Amino acid sequence: MRKRSELLISVLQIPVDYLMLVVSFILAYFLRQGSGKPFSVEVGGYTYLNLMLLFLPIWLLIFASVGLYRIRSDRTKWLDLGKILAACSAGMMVLIVIDFFSSKPIFPAKIIPIYGFLFALLFVSIGRIIMSVVQRLLARYGVGVYRVLFIGSGPAALKLKSTLKKLKRRYKIVSSIGSLDSVSSARLEGLIRRDHIDTVIVAESSIDDEKLTEIISYCQSNHVGYQYLPTMSGMYTSKILSTQIGDMPVLELKPTPIEGWGRVIKRLFDVFFTLIIALVTIPLQLVIYLIIKIKDPGPAFYLHECYGRRGKKINVYKFRTMKSEYSIGPKFGGRTIDEVLDKLPKPKAEEFRKTAKIKDDPRVGKLGRILRKTSLDELPQLYNVLKGDLSLVGPRPLPESELKLLGGKENLARIVTIRPGITGLWQVSGRNDLEYSDRVRLNIYYIENWSIWLDVKILFKTIWQAFFERNGI
Repeated sequence: MRKRSELLISVLQIPVDYLMLVVSFILAYFLRQGSGKPFSVEVGGYTYLNLMLLFLPIWLLIFASVGLYRIRSDRTKWLDLGKILAACSAGMMVLIVIDFFSSKPIFPAKIIPIYGFLFALLFVSIGRIIMSVVQRLLARYGVGVYRVLFIGSGPAALKLKSTLKKLKRRYKIVSSIGSLDSVSSARLEGLIRRDHIDTVIVAESSIDDEKLTEIISYCQSNHVGYQYLPTMSGMYTSKILSTQIGDMPVLELKPTPIEGWGRVIKRLFDVFFTLIIALVTIPLQLVIYLIIKIKDPGPAFYLHECYGRRGKKINVYKFRTMKSEYSIGPKFGGRTIDEVLDKLPKPKAEEFRKTAKIKDDPRVGKLGRILRKTSLDELPQLYNVLKGDLSLVGPRPLPESELKLLGGKENLARIVTIRPGITGLWQVSGRNDLEYSDRVRLNIYYIENWSIWLDVKILFKTIWQAFFERNGI
């Protein structure tokens, strides 16, 4: 069930976007007019304004087509910057095409659509920030907040419950039941009616199909939302489609969208943006290389052997962030990870063996901490992307040492169905604070729900967290 306030926010967003677009192109007109140069084409101010009022609704249709008006309860501080950029670009192209084929010009000067495009990016984003603030203020008074009946126990349920409590402007747990076994139809109905429940969330590791069916049926019949935290096996079966072979109904497991044309589009996206990023960052990469060579003699690059797509072994390039004495591989005397861990305090070694990460890692130098905090150590991986070993966004490259955390090679095939990525969904969703099973869960979610817009959002969020959030990513 969607909250009415969500629908209201989405509906109000349309006139706000339209107003921001009109303001953008009016400012573009006056900015060009204020330059003192004569217009190249005589288009009066009122004529120009009327044309903008007529054609800018096309932009709203494009906004809708990319999902900028999708009703959702997961609005956060992170804006749909990738979608706004793509939609404004498409809208601008439409206006330019109309201007080209029109018998009468729309723009009195060629620079005006450029100004309009830049102002549109700025003001549409500002408009959405304003709407987000309004929604946040309403949430303080309980408007738009989901009243939750939470069912479940165990580590995953406790973690989800803790997350819901942090998202207090969207969710409020008003009732809680420890186990599905204690849920009866009468109790469920009583709690939903008494506490005005908007949605039921089930986070139960042992699933009772009969109980679940009963809960789902009641929720659907009474317009109450239903969500559940799937088990690890459930993550792999969440994309089941109903189809037919001849006249026989069958269930088909939907493959990742990163197949066929999706794979082609993702590869073109990777190459285009990687070339731009690589060219822009070459001076920075040279500076980092020289500093590493001066501060800690030894190879400036570290080649990390990992599993790539379809389990192929690849060497992932990174700037070396660890002290030479703790680095492993042929270039560092052939030391193994176990030999390095033996040099560490026992709690640190055990932490690595459990999570493949160490907080306040003593192996990392001062420069290495800065590089890791800002993710600049991963700049050389751009060349892995151009080689075709990596993608800009995807599951994290998987080293041999983490196989046991996956449960063995039988689970490896599930993670390496696509190219690994420089950044990914779990890196922007908690990074070192996540349990390894949660990282696997997020990787699977990404594989099954990939879209080019998801890649853009993850890239923007990676940059934001690396340079604008206090603790980096």
